Amino acid sequence: MRWRPDGKELFFIGLDGRFMAVPIRTSSSTQTIEAASPVPLFATRVGPALSNNDNQHYDTSPDGQCFLMNTIHEELASPITVILNWKAKP
Repeated sequence: MRWRPDGKELFFIGLDGRFMAVPIRTSSSTQTIEAASPVPLFATRVGPALSNNDNQHYDTSPDGQCFLMNTIHEELASPITVILNWKAKP
């Protein structure tokens, strides 16, 4: 989880891989904090192995409108050639 820098939202990646925001309201007169229901923002490509450990794999801009994420990038495997029974030149 990560707080928006101004403290108005709490961000986290849900178990389904969606990036979520929880709006937070504070009242200085009653000294209370109220958390609204989580709101899904967008799907991520951060895998469960990345999102469930102690490392932070995302960051947010000061206004909470832009995000930087470390995501899983799947590349197609390139073919390899295996040469059998070759003899090195002396």
